[in-house]
Amino acid sequence: MIESIDEKILIELKNFNFKRNSLAYEYLIDAIKIIVNDRRTIKDFSKYVYGQIAEKYDTRPQNVLWCINKLINLMYFNTDSKVIGKYFNINKNDKLSTKAFIIGIARKIESERSILSYI
Repeated sequence: MIESIDEKILIELKNFNFKRNSLAYEYLIDAIKIIVNDRRTIKDFSKYVYGQIAEKYDTRPQNVLWCINKLINLMYFNTDSKVIGKYFNINKNDKLSTKAFIIGIARKIESERSILSYI
């Protein structure tokens, strides 16, 4: 069964305790999807990631960033630090930036796609 990028993102995000019924969660999914589809967007998150999302939802890039930051901060509060540490291969007390969190999820999805393309 071939999963869509959206399905893969949702599967990865289930590893963490997010408030899933918020607009910020939709922003996060979109941010990960943008990077998975075009890694060049990493160069300028404000313009290429948050800007695209802001355009889609008729808001400002700063609002998108603020919402995703709050969502990820709440996730850190609600998810066991051992789970986060193991997933990202970091010390359990370390905390990733919002950008690093998004890129980390995107890379995991990309690596799984690469492995599947060889099979």
